This record gives sequence, structure tokens and C-alpha cells, in this order.
Amino acid sequence: MTPRLPAAFLVLLMVLSTAPLVASADETPDVRISEVLVSASSEDYDGVDWNGDGYTGSSSDQFIEIWNAGSTPVDVSDWWLDDEEGGGSPPCRLPWDTVLEPNARIVVFRADSGIELDYYGGDSAILRTAEGVLVDSMSWPDKDSWWDRPYIPLDNGSLWKDDAPTPGSHENATVTAPIAGLRCYTALDHIHSGAYVLTGRVVTMDDAGTVHNDGSILIEDGMIVEVWNGDAPSDLTLEGVPVHHTDATIYPGLLDLHNHLHYNTAPVWPVENHMSSPNEWGGYQNRYQWKNHPDYSDFVTKPKMLLHGGPYFNLEFAAMKYVEAKVIVGGTTASQGAPSNPDDAYASVLARNIEDWNFGRDEIHTKVTELESDYIGNHIKTGNASQELDAWFLHLGEGVDESSRAEFDILVANDLLVGELVLIHGTALTATEFQKMGEVGASLVWSPLSNLLLYGDTTDVAAAKAAGVNIALAPDWSPSGSKSPLHELKIADLWDDEILGDIFTDEEMVRMVTSNAADATNWQDHVGRIAPGMAADLAVIDSHDLDPYRNLIDAVDPDVRLTVIGGMALYGDADLMQAMRGDDHEAAGMFDKRIDVTASGVEDGLRSWASIVENLTEAAAFDPAVMEATFGEVDGFDSLTAGVGHGGLDPWWTYEDPQYFQTLNGSTSGNAQIDLSLVWDRYYDRAATMTSVDLGNTSTWEAKGASSSSSGGTDTTPDDGTNQDDDTTSDDGTNLDDGNQGGDTITPDDPCADGLGLGCDGTGSTNDDEVASGEGGAPIGLLGLGVLVVVGVAVFVMRRREDEIDLTAQDALFDEDDLEEAEAAEEIEEVDTDQTDAEKEVVDIPAPPPPGGPPE
Repeated sequence: MTPRLPAAFLVLLMVLSTAPLVASADETPDVRISEVLVSASSEDYDGVDWNGDGYTGSSSDQFIEIWNAGSTPVDVSDWWLDDEEGGGSPPCRLPWDTVLEPNARIVVFRADSGIELDYYGGDSAILRTAEGVLVDSMSWPDKDSWWDRPYIPLDNGSLWKDDAPTPGSHENATVTAPIAGLRCYTALDHIHSGAYVLTGRVVTMDDAGTVHNDGSILIEDGMIVEVWNGDAPSDLTLEGVPVHHTDATIYPGLLDLHNHLHYNTAPVWPVENHMSSPNEWGGYQNRYQWKNHPDYSDFVTKPKMLLHGGPYFNLEFAAMKYVEAKVIVGGTTASQGAPSNPDDAYASVLARNIEDWNFGRDEIHTKVTELESDYIGNHIKTGNASQELDAWFLHLGEGVDESSRAEFDILVANDLLVGELVLIHGTALTATEFQKMGEVGASLVWSPLSNLLLYGDTTDVAAAKAAGVNIALAPDWSPSGSKSPLHELKIADLWDDEILGDIFTDEEMVRMVTSNAADATNWQDHVGRIAPGMAADLAVIDSHDLDPYRNLIDAVDPDVRLTVIGGMALYGDADLMQAMRGDDHEAAGMFDKRIDVTASGVEDGLRSWASIVENLTEAAAFDPAVMEATFGEVDGFDSLTAGVGHGGLDPWWTYEDPQYFQTLNGSTSGNAQIDLSLVWDRYYDRAATMTSVDLGNTSTWEAKGASSSSSGGTDTTPDDGTNQDDDTTSDDGTNLDDGNQGGDTITPDDPCADGLGLGCDGTGSTNDDEVASGEGGAPIGLLGLGVLVVVGVAVFVMRRREDEIDLTAQDALFDEDDLEEAEAAEEIEEVDTDQTDAEKEVVDIPAPPPPGGPPE
């Protein structure tokens, strides 16, 4: 739990309370927080399993006791229990029909509430009525509680550490476990509930390439229930269901299969090869070289560590929400590469974290570090044999030399070339290796921009395609890649056009960030396509091209009209966000966009977007005076902060990021084979003149190279094995209330309801609240008014060394020796997630021993 800034407490703390709460005409109730256990010993330290759930220790047995000290029964149904106002753990509500009899006590254990009582930062226990009126509270300072010594409020208002816990009884009683606890329910405002319809051009990405130009999608409780073209199926009951007309093109949410999210507050790094022997394109030979660049720590590692680390700025929650927002604004709904031990404060909201619990499963593993010759990987072999393994993300062959290619030989020799393999990079691989991958059904993740900036060359995707390898496309990370798959599409498209001879169709390109990526992750039954039974993860893009696939490739930041995750509208144009979210959103950058990052049902869930940006912007400036005031007392302050940070906080849009284009244009290795200035010229500069197209006239578009495609749309979207029985509609947690706000409502008297004609596009509609998304595309024509166009070449003079640095000890991609000790203390470093279930279990860390006897 994040350390908090405690209030000024004396050794003995006063118990806060409010005026009495009236229960009847002649008596006021006296309901109190009567006992709190913060530090519960684990089984190894002779702890007691107070709630009898089989787990002993603070992670389960912390508790808050509530006592009716009066003589009248009190109905405490729906009362709120919390630990920190506006922060800490999410509040929970006591269940219905909970009546506290006179002198009765109820006990709420952490296992039943999710409320973590903080030892290190100090904390509180707060009780409020259903209306939010404060009933009672208790607070304690940091590092004050003792093992198995609960806090008891005394009549004089101070706190006493009692000799032993007495949950459910008076403090002088002798209590024997187990004690029945009361369940306390966390709000689920980050989980979608309700139903609504989205209309627009629907690009299903099914195997037939079906496109519904007059499409509609019925979404209920976070899931896609039905998809159709034109009039709704007669068997659907849609009375009272809101309809939101996007006047845009709806795609499956984009999937990012290669990232290192916790580094993505840093802007692109203008790296130039510092080695004495660059490769033929002026780049590095392999991934073990560039991390030793003398500027790497200042540009990449230190900024991440100082922003996230507890002893430093301690902004991990804010930083992770920011970097997830960066992918969401590009229409991405799931991303790989979050920290290996993510916190629910960000893992349960915003974008799906691919390695975490999703769709009722957690069978995905990741290995970033070097594949050693003695690596056994039994968990991969066992998972493959049992078919429990969904995906194994493996960084391999990143470089252009023989040593990088030879890593594949280790994979084969150790019997680890399995169908669930998702091989990231593979830059050094040849047709021989790709043939072997194709034979077992393995997948490849292509990250061309990062490859070009670091090595001057990229993966031989032509050979991979010829071998039948499933290819996905992803950006890697912001220090050497693009901000999201939407922008990586442009690099891939440019490479395909200029170098490969246009071997990929536009549809094949789009599949790399949708259906192919879902197939690679074994998520084909859940995302990556638009079909009944799939999760409602969607990207809605303004329509500028009759070809729906070229439409996505050419789209830039302002064209993202809406991003929906698990049915929740998280980001988009103001008109749609207002219709779908009411007032539950904030202004988000240029072009009248809105975002919602708040959710009371998760830890630290009420932090606003404005505060996230403000805090990170100030911290990422790495001003010496600010750092001195914030964490100047840490050991090694001068060496930690010297030279750190260049460019501040990475902008969340590519369109308003001149440093991104300067770096592309000025990179020696990046421009060795291709002119990267074309990225701006071909995709971003022309965006200001793009206009919307009339989707009613589709005769001029034919699917380029597609074997089967429907421009008019067929009503029969095939069910390709989607899981209708999936019980994870409220899975990864996305930040949404119900779907019944705003929009159009179909009623029996609505002329658009004749035959349930949800194909109504607004023409002739009598709905007063119509969502007119035609205005949503208008700002694209104003891009030139608010953006500084930077196309000049910036030359970055980098320090070089005479000799290559000894790399023998550099095994881990992100484990810098000079920062290893400090980063280990933070436990935020990305590491391999090849762990057994036992290794993932929560471990209770003993608190310090009692500093002395109880107060007199």
C-alpha cells in the first residue's frame, strides 16, 4: 500500500466523532468504532487465524470492530466503512438488513472488505451513514501499531494498545477463534452494468472480413450481445435501450502485445550509437549494448525510478494511470508489459493488463531477460502439454548479429518452441527460424520503430509471412517506440510501402493490432473481433476513407472518437462522453476530448485526471529544488538526481509531440534505409485536410486483396467460438458507471422504433438528444491552428567511448547495475513473470517489534 502523509499525531491519538445520529424520537444511537487490529502476526510468528478462512496474517485478519454502545437497535444497512477519505483502499458498504442490537458488535475483517489498514504510513478507520454523514473514526500514526495488540479507544479520547485482540467481544473478554465476520461490499462503479446500442460502420475483423456500413452493436453488462446491419433482428427487445449514433467507424479495441508501460512517462530518447563498431546501418548489434549508453540512465532508468519509487516522488499509481491513458487515447484497450506485481489501483481500471487476471484466467507468462542455455522452462512445457498455457511472451533475437539469432537455437534445443510462444522482436531471425515457428503455430510481435532507431533494421516480416507465422504489431515503449499501436501502424505501413514492396494489404495490417493479436494471446473468444459473446472492447474512429482498413491506418490522435473497454466509455469526444457518462468525465487535452479515470471502487480511485497530470508534470521536470524538498534526505541523493530527465513528461498525443518527430528525422540508424521524415509528411501533416466520407456510397471501395469482404454487411456475423458462458463480464475492471445515461431511447411511440429500426442514422429522427457525431470530426480541420509543425532535423551529439563496454554481466534488459540496489527496494522493476502460483501468493512481512511497553 502506498505510504501516506500522516497528520500530526501525539503519542496517544484522539478519537474523532460526530454529533449523535438520531435513531428515534427520544434517544440518539451511540455507534462506535471500538477496536482495530492493524498488525496481525502470520502463522510463522504464532499468529491466530481470527476469521477462520485458512489464511493467517494481516492480509486477511486485520479487522475493524463496530459496537452499538446504546440501548436501542440501530439499522446500519448500507453504511460506509473506509480507511482514508478520498484515498487508500476503496470504501465498502455494510449489507442490507444489518441491525446492530444494543451492546452488540460486528467485526469486519480485511478479507471481507478489502480495506488494508496501513502500518507504515499511518491510517484511519472511518464509519459513515449511507448518506455519507460521519458517525465515528479512529486514526493512528505511522509505524505505531504492535504485533497482535489492537487499538482500543479510551473514555478520555486516547488510544490504548490492548494485550490481545477480542474481535466481537468486550476488551476484557477471552476470545477463541474463529470469529464470524461481516461482509462489506466494495462499490463496483468501475464495472459496466446496463445496456446501450452503438451505431456506425462496424468493422468486425471476423474471418470473412465482414463490414456493416449501417451497423449496430448491442452491449449489455460489458459484453456484446448482438451485431447487425440495418434494421435490428425482430427477436431483440430494445425498448428503453439508449442508442448512441457515432457517425464513425467502429473497430475492435486495438491490442498492444509488446510494451514496458512503467517506463512510458519518459519521452523518446534521441539515442545515437556510442560503440566503436556500429553495424552497417550505424546502429547497435544487439540489445545488450545500447543499455550501456552513458545517457541511458539519465534518459530512461532514473526518470522511471524517481517517479515511481516510494522513497522518491512515490507517484506509481498516477504514473501508471497516465501511461495507460496514453494507449487508450489511441484506441488501445489492452496492453502487455505492466509491472510484474501491479497494484489494483491501476491494474483493475483503464486498459486491460494482459499478464494479469482477465476473462477468468491468469495463464500468461513473460520473460524479458536473456534466454540462457540452461533455461529449462518446465512451467512452459507443462502448460503447453496441459493446454492451460495461453501465451508465453519472450523477448528473443533482438539485434542484428549472430549472437542474437543463436538465442533461437537455445529455444529449440530446450524444447521451448511451443505454439503458445509470442516471440517479441526476432529482429535477427531468418527464414529458417520463421519456418520452424510457423510449423508449431507460434506468433511474432513486430516493433519496427524501436528496431530502426536502435539497430537501423527491423524484423524480416516478409519471411515470417511466407512461413505462415501469425504477426502482431506493437510499439515496444516510449523511449524508442511510438505511443500506441495506432501510431506503430504508420511505421509498419511506411516500411511495407517503401521497403517491402507493399506485400501486406491494409486489412492484414489492421489484423496485426486486432484479430492476430487476440489469436496470439489465445484471447480469440474474448477480444480482437466484434461478435456476440465478445467483451465490448471497442475503438471508434472518425470516418475519412471509404476503405475501413486504410481509415484506421491513416487515423491520428484527434480522430479517435471513443474508446470503450468492457462496455465502459473511458475516452472520447465530448458529445459521446456526455451522452454515455453524464458529467462523470474531465476535459482531456485539445479538440474537446473527455476522459474518466476515477472509480470509487478501487484504491486511490478518486484521483482526478487534472491532478495526475499536474503532479506528474511537476515531478517529471526533475527540478533540483523540488527533488531536494521531496526526497533530499535519501542516501545518494546527488548521484541519483545528477543529470536526470530530458524533455519532461511524455505527451500523451503523438500529434502534439515535436520531440517525437525531431528524433525520427534526426536518427542516423533510423534513416539508414528509409526516410523517417515521411512519417510526418504522409500521415500527420495531411491529416489537417482530411474530411469525412459518405458511407452511404460504398461503390468505390473494394477490399484490397481480401478473399471475402462485405461492404454492405450481412446480418449473419458468424459465432466463431465465442464464450457465451463467460462469467467474467466484470473482469479486469474498467472505469464506468452504467450504460443508461444519455443517448436516444427507443419507445413504442418513436418513429425510429418501427420495426426496431436501429439503422436510423439521425435523418428524419425525432429524438431530441441525438448524438450528432458529425461535429466530432470537425476539429480535425483545425489541427494546423493549434499545432507547431516540426519537420527540421535535430542533430544530437552523443558522447562516445573508445572501446566497447564489457557486457558479460549485463543479463537483464532493464536491470542497471548502478541503480540495482535502489530499484530492488522499490519492487517496481519489470521482471520475468514465469512464476508458480505459490510464488504469487501474498507474503506477510513482519512489522518491527514493539518499541516498548503500553502507555501508562
